[in-house]
Amino acid sequence: MYIDDKSIPVKRVRLDSSTGKYIDAPLTVPFLKGPIPMVWLNEAAKLPGKAINLGIAIWWLAGMAKTKTFKLTGKALDQLGVSRDAASGALKRLEARGLIRVQRSPGQRPTVEILSVASAVTKSENTG
Repeated sequence: MYIDDKSIPVKRVRLDSSTGKYIDAPLTVPFLKGPIPMVWLNEAAKLPGKAINLGIAIWWLAGMAKTKTFKLTGKALDQLGVSRDAASGALKRLEARGLIRVQRSPGQRPTVEILSVASAVTKSENTG
């Protein structure tokens, strides 16, 4: 008999470091961690397609990873309504604008690095 995984009750717990015991850890609502430079978002918003959606997904992943270099996930794309094809184009646009650096490897998710605001401003001034 097949049982769908979603029908199995799951209880999230975390280790309380002070007592050494596991305690309930309720699900949290996803949020965007800042600060996010407005100049970065402004540059992404000027680009066509889903570039701003992908930009928000990128900053969301950076906040979760606590680093500015990470792998792009399907979950992040789904959260912000970005298809795989739209993500590919948006990655190229954000990279061309100097907002991100992308490392692509066949069969793997792209690794994204968020570039500094100074890089984004300089690139924008040179192309605009």
